[in-house]
Amino acid sequence: MNIVQTYYYWEDFIRKNTIEDILFASDKQIQKDSVFIYIGIMDRQKNIFEAGWMSQPSAQNALGYLQHIFLPTCFYTWVDKVSQGLYVPQSTFATLEREVLATLSETIDGQNLHDAWVMEDHYECIASLWDEPDNYIVDKLKVFSDLFTGTWDQDPHKKLFLKVFASTAEIYDFLLASMDDVFEEVIEDDLQMLSDQFKFMCDNAYKEPLMNKNFIKILNSRVPICF
Repeated sequence: MNIVQTYYYWEDFIRKNTIEDILFASDKQIQKDSVFIYIGIMDRQKNIFEAGWMSQPSAQNALGYLQHIFLPTCFYTWVDKVSQGLYVPQSTFATLEREVLATLSETIDGQNLHDAWVMEDHYECIASLWDEPDNYIVDKLKVFSDLFTGTWDQDPHKKLFLKVFASTAEIYDFLLASMDDVFEEVIEDDLQMLSDQFKFMCDNAYKEPLMNKNFIKILNSRVPICF
């Protein structure tokens, strides 16, 4: 078993880092096998609005991050009705689910249970991929991210967003499509570079040390919100 498959690996990571570093941590250098992840978590009632980019050094690391950090955090944020603010749970998904559902009122409505079951289905989908080859995992994570976002991006006051990328080129294509006609203006104002310059950075991020080191940092500082 790969160590990143175990909950204990990620529990130790959670204990040693801040919430920001946990959710948006990245390997110091992006590599040819790096998987890029964009997440957004919003709940206006709980005063939560977090969004940002990260990279994981492999498909297996990305899988572990989604299973043991992202999905438990989403479950707790969405289903729990008592907590305020963002919290990254330090427990397995099964334990978290049991504890959260136990705290809900006996008059819990059907929507709460439905949401919990859907989130459990998401978790099982991710957990089922560990024995697959890396390229298959990445392809499935891309499909999963679209399904996940489509499920939880319906309420303007409460939403969850996930997008997975296999390369920096895919990130460029995503931002270009997301920003559509205003892309040039956004790049000029926020990234302080034109579309062609940003594309050059995406195309050369793997081989140019300075671009490599700062790629995720630039995205998080200048394009943190795109959902």
